[in-house]
Amino acid sequence: MGERAPSIAPSVASSTPSSSWKGWLWDSADVSKEERRFLLKLDFTLLTFGTLGMLIKWIDTSNITNAFVSGMKEDLNLYGNQYNYIVVAWTVGYIIGQWPSNFILTRVPAHIWIPFLEIGWTIFTFSLAGAKSYSAMLGIRFVVGLFEAGYWPALYYILGSWYNKRELAKRNGILQSAVSIAPIFSGFLQAGIYKSLNGHAGLAGWRWLFVINGIISLPIAILAYFCLPDTPGTAKPNWLFSEREIELARERMARVGRTPEGKPYSAKVILSYFLSWKTVLFTLIFTMQPFGSQPFTAFVFWLKAHNKKGQPAVYSVAQINEYPTIGNAFTCAYSLVAVWVSDGPLRGRRWPIIIFSNLIAIVVFVLLAVTPVFGPFSHRAPLYIVSSIGGSMVPLTMAWMAELISDNAEQRAFTAAAMNTLQYTFTAWIPLVWFQQVHQPNVTAGNRAAAVVAGFNVIVFATIAVLAHREKLQKKQNHELAPPPTPSDLPSPIISDGDEKKVHLGVNTVEI
Repeated sequence: MGERAPSIAPSVASSTPSSSWKGWLWDSADVSKEERRFLLKLDFTLLTFGTLGMLIKWIDTSNITNAFVSGMKEDLNLYGNQYNYIVVAWTVGYIIGQWPSNFILTRVPAHIWIPFLEIGWTIFTFSLAGAKSYSAMLGIRFVVGLFEAGYWPALYYILGSWYNKRELAKRNGILQSAVSIAPIFSGFLQAGIYKSLNGHAGLAGWRWLFVINGIISLPIAILAYFCLPDTPGTAKPNWLFSEREIELARERMARVGRTPEGKPYSAKVILSYFLSWKTVLFTLIFTMQPFGSQPFTAFVFWLKAHNKKGQPAVYSVAQINEYPTIGNAFTCAYSLVAVWVSDGPLRGRRWPIIIFSNLIAIVVFVLLAVTPVFGPFSHRAPLYIVSSIGGSMVPLTMAWMAELISDNAEQRAFTAAAMNTLQYTFTAWIPLVWFQQVHQPNVTAGNRAAAVVAGFNVIVFATIAVLAHREKLQKKQNHELAPPPTPSDLPSPIISDGDEKKVHLGVNTVEI
């Protein structure tokens, strides 16, 4: 048999923009059957366990506020700013655990590391129900924060390791929706527990919420060990993903220039991350994030402040817990619309919606600062409800970061942790300065500061857009815009039953 001339066949891994309205609604509608099946399995495992884990953890985070206004303050005899210090204790643990956790994640498989964090978190969440004093609550919240530290940045890092540009923002948005939905669950859950379980088995209603939180979390942690996928660079064939599907995942990421883990850490390498404009500017954005979320936290205190001692309650405990969930629902819905529009009609551009949302946030914060604090519900409450519109851009911001740092997995993991670390570093002190509990809901100065910071965010996001555009033009001039995958990035050759070899080369399948 003579030597066969090479022929080219399209790869099954698609990287083309959505070509139909169905593709805009859900990207897998425009890909091959094999890739569609792979994405379905990936979504089912990664998004299911990621969203459930995020949901439970943010329920716990919002539970502290709900518990405080539903009996914890009186039971533990909390006074002054002790509520703020309990929040800070969790924040300090969260800050300390960020970078170590993401460094470990690039070396330890995700299906081992994340369930370990989950189980530790569950044990100490149970302990919150038994706290008998302010000091006990302070210490336990610190340890809960320590175990929770790695979860959020780890999930965003893993998502950025599996999905391409037309897919990533939607998945980020679905994951982040748990953050908005959690307080809705928490508010109604706390209201239901207060009515039905308060005093049952000798436990106050607010304590039961932590018990239920732990009960829900434990099976999720156990199932994650068997179902949560590792990154394509570290994944091995198992009962869920075949060798071919892992090869397909690596091929997809090679096509968009996203490199796997494996680069060594050193002091010089880590210093280069600090000097990268991408790491610096995205971290700077998240540093200011607490100013965008704090005005909404005043809503629950605003409702509670209407109830005066010795007078009939204006708002019941149930209403105080339930009304703020309207704001969480708005944030969730707006965020999902934003990521779908960004992935679809805007064809992956992130900055237009991000900048627009921050401009709206400026207007809202200014109105919160200049209008009367105790105006009518119809005047003040809508401002609180939409005040997190700038903060709802987290999924798009994380997607943008992952796409701009596609060529360095370690820097991407480092930057995700840096963004969250600095965010919570500022979260630790901003409420103590600008949004003190003793001043709630009269935090006009904080609302003014939030408006200024939102304006600063617009400038930083615009700077990122300009620098990213310049970098893209430079790569295009240097013919580096879509570099071919290196041999280490390529999937293993697949040998057919016949006498020809088929080698997957990222973009094409070459018959030799």
